[in-house]
Amino acid sequence: MRRRRRGGLKLERSGPWIGVAGLFVVLWCSVSTALFAPWWGVVLAFALLVPQVWLVARWARTRPAWCVGVPVAGVVLWAAYAWLGATAWGWQA
Repeated sequence: MRRRRRGGLKLERSGPWIGVAGLFVVLWCSVSTALFAPWWGVVLAFALLVPQVWLVARWARTRPAWCVGVPVAGVVLWAAYAWLGATAWGWQA
């Protein structure tokens, strides 16, 4: 007979909240872009954050478990954007 675990993440309830907390991490990354990017690069970093916020807000009721993946993809997108800015556009601190 298998025992059922009582604990663990219930992403149907906590997924949107984890996603919102993760979006604050992406927001912090976007703000830190100001340390090495020109003003238009910072504006573009914030513009990349807007669809992520919209997606978490939309999926909070329909696909709550998927909300966890949005900020993970957002951090990867920001890292790729910062790398592209540093290598292709010559951004430096």
